[in-house]
Amino acid sequence: MSNSAPKIALVLDPADNAATLLSNAGKGDRITLKGSEGDMLSDGVIETGHKIALSHIKVGKDIIKYGQRIGVATSDIKPGEWIHLHNMESVYDKEFKKRIE
Repeated sequence: MSNSAPKIALVLDPADNAATLLSNAGKGDRITLKGSEGDMLSDGVIETGHKIALSHIKVGKDIIKYGQRIGVATSDIKPGEWIHLHNMESVYDKEFKKRIE
């Protein structure tokens, strides 16, 4: 676990399965969910501004943030796990690539 400062993640829409960390979190840190009820445990080290999974996201399923589809899971993602390009494909990157090809 990291230092004892409160750990907070922002949930922007009730449909979201990803939240944004407002503070660094270490493995096992309890994270308060602002904009949603409850809290969760971090599954690993996640830096401020990065995404954390609010629920299990199976490979091929949408990643939802802001109530919008922002990506697709490229591997199973556990609750509390860091979400980034190692386990998701951005729909924005995909659309941008189509436009410049």
